[in-house]
Amino acid sequence: MFGPSPSPLEPRPDWSHLVPTLLRNPRAELEAGFTRLRAMLVTESAQTRDMMEIYGRAARGQASSADIDRANRQFGDLLRMAGLGAFFAVVPGSALLLPLAVSAARRLGIDLLPDSWEQHAGLPVDGRHDDPIKPKQSS
Repeated sequence: MFGPSPSPLEPRPDWSHLVPTLLRNPRAELEAGFTRLRAMLVTESAQTRDMMEIYGRAARGQASSADIDRANRQFGDLLRMAGLGAFFAVVPGSALLLPLAVSAARRLGIDLLPDSWEQHAGLPVDGRHDDPIKPKQSS
């Protein structure tokens, strides 16, 4: 009725390309995801420390306007992370909705993710690929 059954010697079709990577090896994908998250949080922590140092120098009148601009961008990143935390705390199913919210916000020209998170994801950050808090090295 359903046709001849395949012989055990015939090669079976490879359907693995249809299965998402997360389902093929969930432990490895989760470990890789947590490793990326840790790297992003370490980067944000270092940038926040630098931001506080810049603000301290600015209070003493020893910071350049470029340094203050970088520190202000990092402060904006902190506000975005606080907003993401509120999103996760308030919105039911936010883990499923967050990618949709980020995608919709990008279409509207709004950045929901901190700059370093976008860099770790390989996304351009406001058209630039530099670290927002670290000064550019002159060549």
